[in-house]
Amino acid sequence: MLAPKFMNEIFYGQKNFLKSQENFLSDLNPYMLTPEVWIQMQQQLVKANDEEPSLTNSRQATPSANDEFALFKPTLRDSIFWCIYVAINGEAFYQSQLKSGTNMINLMMNEKKTISEHFNKNTNLLKNSNHKITLAKINEIKCNLMTKPIMDSVESLIPCSIYYGRPIYVYFEEIRSYLYFSDKNYVSDEDDNSKIDPNIILLLFKDGRFTLETNVSNFLEKKDSFFYIQHYEKFLSGISNYKTDEIREIYKTVFGEDADLKKPEYYEKVLVKISLHIKIL
Repeated sequence: MLAPKFMNEIFYGQKNFLKSQENFLSDLNPYMLTPEVWIQMQQQLVKANDEEPSLTNSRQATPSANDEFALFKPTLRDSIFWCIYVAINGEAFYQSQLKSGTNMINLMMNEKKTISEHFNKNTNLLKNSNHKITLAKINEIKCNLMTKPIMDSVESLIPCSIYYGRPIYVYFEEIRSYLYFSDKNYVSDEDDNSKIDPNIILLLFKDGRFTLETNVSNFLEKKDSFFYIQHYEKFLSGISNYKTDEIREIYKTVFGEDADLKKPEYYEKVLVKISLHIKIL
């Protein structure tokens, strides 16, 4: 087994590291796990998939001059957080921080701390979510903001949608279904109902990762043909609430095909399919 290059350079005289302590440390810098090196490693680990046409991505590969970012794929860990961060602050600002050597981990933790403190002071705000949650769940959400290293569940979008005052859609492309998160008291800045609310954040979930999409109008035009998951934990109502034809239509939407099944079979297969996609987060 070959020794690492830097060891050969030290022990076999290929490079004189020991002239001074300063030279020794500076020459070893490329091999040290500094915050900057860690960020570069995270970026390399997340390889961008080849772009494929999707329902929300009908643009060309190059964004237009009027579109600051048409599609953002986070290269850092915690794709939920960075999608929301870029939606709020813009990709240009995000990229400038990367290039300037900002410690992005500290930035993320500080932002989460600020959000957590906001809700610790205003606990009742989380009750305004359009997703019904218990007091125990509220406390869990607040705790997760400070203790979890990443936002690993769509549940994280509850505090994000309320704190930033932005409605958030999450589209699951593989099952043609979506979730919606917002403050129940949210009022759009757009007075004309015929126009798209500019505050909407649209996330696309595919292959275990989130991307931020800005082609909101294309999604909204087609969303009625998708299945609306009304709660992130309770994907379907009780089976008695559906007629056979209704649950069959949901099955056709989620699976992208038809099948001749009994009502309980449609129900179970849909429930399992949706659960597998949302619970893998």
